[in-house]
Amino acid sequence: MQQTSRLETNVLLPLNEKLLGPLDRKHREEKLPSLPFVFLLGNHSSGKSSFINYLLQRDVQSTGVAPTDDGFTIIAPGREDLDQDGPALVGDPDLGFSGLRVYGPALIQRTQLKVRKGIQANFMLVDSPGMIDSPHSPPHQSQFNYGGPSGRLSPQQQKSNSFKGQDSDRGYEFPEVVRWYAERADVILLFFDPDKPGTTGETLSILTRSLVGMDHKLHLVLNKVDQFRKIHDFARAYGSLCWNLSKVIPLKDLPRIYTMCIPTKDNQMQAAEGLGASMKDLDAMREEVVSEVQRAPERRVDNLITNLYDSSRLLKMHAEVFEDLRARYASEKWRRSALVAATFIGGNALAASALASGVPIEAAAGLSVASVFASAGVVWHNSTVMAQLERDLLHEDSLGELFRRRYGRQLAEGDEYVLSLWKRVLPSLQVAAHTLGFSMMPKLKNSEIAALDNIVSNEIPELRRQCAPTDSSLAHQVAKMFRS
Repeated sequence: MQQTSRLETNVLLPLNEKLLGPLDRKHREEKLPSLPFVFLLGNHSSGKSSFINYLLQRDVQSTGVAPTDDGFTIIAPGREDLDQDGPALVGDPDLGFSGLRVYGPALIQRTQLKVRKGIQANFMLVDSPGMIDSPHSPPHQSQFNYGGPSGRLSPQQQKSNSFKGQDSDRGYEFPEVVRWYAERADVILLFFDPDKPGTTGETLSILTRSLVGMDHKLHLVLNKVDQFRKIHDFARAYGSLCWNLSKVIPLKDLPRIYTMCIPTKDNQMQAAEGLGASMKDLDAMREEVVSEVQRAPERRVDNLITNLYDSSRLLKMHAEVFEDLRARYASEKWRRSALVAATFIGGNALAASALASGVPIEAAAGLSVASVFASAGVVWHNSTVMAQLERDLLHEDSLGELFRRRYGRQLAEGDEYVLSLWKRVLPSLQVAAHTLGFSMMPKLKNSEIAALDNIVSNEIPELRRQCAPTDSSLAHQVAKMFRS
């Protein structure tokens, strides 16, 4: 953790600040939550709270068909039972939740900490309010819309603008808060229920906006499968979920969907009915989910390294396209300046030549004055052309062309990761160019790109080796032997 923090502080954040990059400096300087934690999302009545109670073997959260909670609940192990309200939680500098303060008092008042004794866990659980469709919810929009900045915007403000207007009826920007938790979580569980298998607009919105880039720690769960009485009902719900997910996850292969249920007296009595004959399979699937949850502490280091890699690649792409953009503008500006100089110098040289050839001084002076006016006209024309060039270069198509030139080989090889990075870089690149101004865009040094390459090629592989389970993995032992 110290090594990843050092690399971020010494390499990533200074360059990100210089180029107004996509990394969120303010939130990266915050302290991480004191314990690893699991973040639970889902529709209301999807079984999040029931799963928490089952996992902890205690009735910590209220359960029911109707929404039972309208806020975020952090559940942590402790020596005695204790409840703490949002202001006290956010105000504690050691717990790692002070960053929530920027989202306003409405969120803080709907956040609480529950400490419970007797919990056999070394991680926290974060329960979220159930996602529903509001009658005032705006239509689904692309995650990467960009309406143009008006002044200097931080990456946090960029995200805020992209989420603006959504879930304002909650009193705070729900997708943005979900993103905050998701970035810091070590495991994310997204629950779906049979009644609304992926059809809730807010759920799909969260997938496309708040959980982008979280695939390595995101697990999809179709819960309450024991409610089905006929196999074709299960097939219909599962197919509906896959269909809805395919509309927001642009991949040929959908991620794995865990199908499970929470054991109750009722579904144990129905073991011989409907899907009851498959209860053993559902139990096994549930235990797989529990196993993923219990791996949260050991995933903390893996996630830190993964985040470092992702941030380095993200910032490198921003820096390279940023430099190409600066060079493109500077080249055109130099060419236009050369045209002005050529007009002025050429006109005066012609006037001097005419004067030397015996042309009357009045005529030579007229040529000189004409060259000055011509130069002024070229300057005015150039300013108009350069202003239009700035607008053109800020357009998504122009930036996309620079990206394709720089990463043409990776795109030809079908590198989906590069394409996903570009979708996240584009808004920050537009904001950076508009905010700094093309004339003030700083030149990128080769050493700065080399430092990013060193993190990706050397530092991160070394960190992976240090954290690899070499004692229990034959593959790691063989790889270590070949390195030696």
